[in-house]
Amino acid sequence: MSDDRAQDRRQFLNSTDWADAPFLPLTGDASSRRYFRAQGTHPAILMDAPPSSCGSMQSFVDVAQYLAALGLSAPAIYAADLQSGFLLLEDFGDDDFASLIHADPTLENSLYSSAIDAIHTILDATPAPVASYGIGEMAQACDLAFLHYAPQPNAVISDALGAIEEALTPFDTTLCTSLRDFHAQNLHWLPERTGTARVGLLDFQDAVNTLPSYDLVSLLRDVRRDVSDDLAGSARIAFAKRRGLDQTAFQDEFHLVAVQRNLRILGIFARLSQQMGKPHYVDLIPRVWTLLQDDLRHPPLANLRTQLNKILPEPNPAHLERLKQPCPTQ
Repeated sequence: MSDDRAQDRRQFLNSTDWADAPFLPLTGDASSRRYFRAQGTHPAILMDAPPSSCGSMQSFVDVAQYLAALGLSAPAIYAADLQSGFLLLEDFGDDDFASLIHADPTLENSLYSSAIDAIHTILDATPAPVASYGIGEMAQACDLAFLHYAPQPNAVISDALGAIEEALTPFDTTLCTSLRDFHAQNLHWLPERTGTARVGLLDFQDAVNTLPSYDLVSLLRDVRRDVSDDLAGSARIAFAKRRGLDQTAFQDEFHLVAVQRNLRILGIFARLSQQMGKPHYVDLIPRVWTLLQDDLRHPPLANLRTQLNKILPEPNPAHLERLKQPCPTQ
């Protein structure tokens, strides 16, 4: 981060009630955003999202307002300079679901139940004014796997994306709002609140309107932590029952959306390593691959599995090492 950016951060903070507070960096995410936590008696998180690399944070503000109107817990926004890319946010603390469950595995069922209740609250509401992510967009987004994880000729990519879109077509439906990165590390437990407001929501600036299974898949097919098979199966069944969906059709949709997500993630993690200097994401690729193969084993996906596995190599040590090397043009 350049000195100019550090000066910009301080200038922004000087216009707030946190002008005298020291801020220490937090672990970043898969984007170019950076986060800093205020030290002292007045908690706050500074999000530093340079517009040149992160785009506008107006979507974060808009979705935060949308979620708050539903009675859900998005971080309160204490101050904002969208032109410069700074937001000063409520600090939800360190009790994210992944950490809590790691410390006490018996909490998994109750925390995930609360998270799924929050998903239902969003699905029951009027969709947010965000971009559509229908079956065409979902299929196209898989191109990242064939551009970065295992580069393929254009004709091969076109055939693969066509097969994915064809597989998704039976599930074309009215689109519902998805926060998109709805997983345990982005969910915080706020026990002093009540109902679904006890689930603190983060990283929702890329929210879209898409298939209703999307956030459930994100939660239960988590590329960063294992979710027990019993929990995943019972949660999927209960979700479909609550929404009045056919169980067999929803199971088919669930596995296919999981395939779509993890194809995209394969490409994202490879790109983060080769183009953004973040090779540690490659270490997660074997987990992504395992999840991908598990979902491709769902019997209705047999033909798609055959087609994809002809062009996507397993992440053996040699392939992973290649992915950790910077692109020659960078």
